[in-house]
Amino acid sequence: MALCLVCFSCSKVIKVPLQYSVTDTHGVALQNVYVVDSGSSTFQVWVKFLQGNTDDSVKLILTNLPTNTTASPDTFSAKPTYTANLTINTYNVPVGTYPVSLVSYTPTQGYTTNSFNLVVIPASCSSLFAGTLSASNACSSSNYSYTAVGTSTGGSTLNINNFGGYGTNTNTIVDLDCEHGTVTVPAQNIGNGVTVSGSGTFNGSQLIISYAANNIPSGGSASCTVTFTR
Repeated sequence: MALCLVCFSCSKVIKVPLQYSVTDTHGVALQNVYVVDSGSSTFQVWVKFLQGNTDDSVKLILTNLPTNTTASPDTFSAKPTYTANLTINTYNVPVGTYPVSLVSYTPTQGYTTNSFNLVVIPASCSSLFAGTLSASNACSSSNYSYTAVGTSTGGSTLNINNFGGYGTNTNTIVDLDCEHGTVTVPAQNIGNGVTVSGSGTFNGSQLIISYAANNIPSGGSASCTVTFTR
């Protein structure tokens, strides 16, 4: 009798989990996303492939949005690397900062939660700093405090009287990017022979600007960071 042996070999394909990152378009973790209190604001999320399974898609899901706030789309899915354009729609949402979550999902990795702040600001964001402002200057030569006055133009432009403490007869134009929370002080003569230029950031209560000034009242030039608090 002949004995026949038949051997079978089996192999199982094991998928290596997809590794990826979820950031803003500069590769920085999501922190603050600015939206107007009534209207639509769009921000971008960058989902970058790092290594692993190239067949997986990464699904993004926005959760924990405040009342009267929706996202379109609220779910987005594609194979990385990709950029998702997410639009936040608001209606009479109180101005403030709201913790929200962007949940990402892949079949091999499951769910990952990315937390950030949804910062709701007026459509006319310059109105955040209309009125008396407490100012604190940190300069290369000295630190000091003073009072300034902000006047809103009704849009994203703010006029600050006594910027830098350089005199109540000085007026400085400050441009606010309402969607991104950034500030630009274009090069200008603000009065008293003083010229300034700079840039910075703002949130719901503070305006922080790093600037250079020439021909200041005390003489010479200055490099400062000013914090205005409403």
